Amino acid sequence: MSLNKKNSNSNLDLEKIKSLLGKERYQHTKMVLKSALKLAKKLGLDLTKVETAALLHDIAKSKRDFELKEIIKDSRWEPDQLELEIEPVLHAPAGAVMAEELFGVTDLEILEAIRFHTLGHPEMGKIAQVIYAADFISEDRNFDGLDGIRSEIESNFYFGLYLITTHIFRYQLEKNNFIHPYSNDLRNKLLKKRSD
Repeated sequence: MSLNKKNSNSNLDLEKIKSLLGKERYQHTKMVLKSALKLAKKLGLDLTKVETAALLHDIAKSKRDFELKEIIKDSRWEPDQLELEIEPVLHAPAGAVMAEELFGVTDLEILEAIRFHTLGHPEMGKIAQVIYAADFISEDRNFDGLDGIRSEIESNFYFGLYLITTHIFRYQLEKNNFIHPYSNDLRNKLLKKRSD
């Protein structure tokens, strides 16, 4: 997929995004964008909002942990204590702050999507759900069971989300990692929706 200022609906400075992300992370971002737009079209979502959220979801990824903690300190996206201990996810709240401060994003649906694309959240809206899913199923990812999840999310979005949360849950348990209540509550909500 070719991205340039002319075919981008989001009016973001793509050169600025590229310089903040670096080449490899920008390639991942383009693949997340492709997956996100495909899902958003099926769900009838605002494609400009989805594009903006996808392009900025990893904008803080190259920052070091101490920089991320400084960025999110005293912001409205400040994480709780447990989240602060799960350092690989801190680029998400920091990304929401950077999207506001560096790119002038004020739309809460977009900011929420960036903020919760790692852990998820039981109350996140559809745009956030799409970015969460698109980041997981993007073409640059490859592991056992992923093709089945990709196929499922195309035909039954909420069941696909449930499969994503379950896969993440299993992985974190195998690695003996913390599982944040946001992730747990999201999975429980999707499980309940599945059984209703």
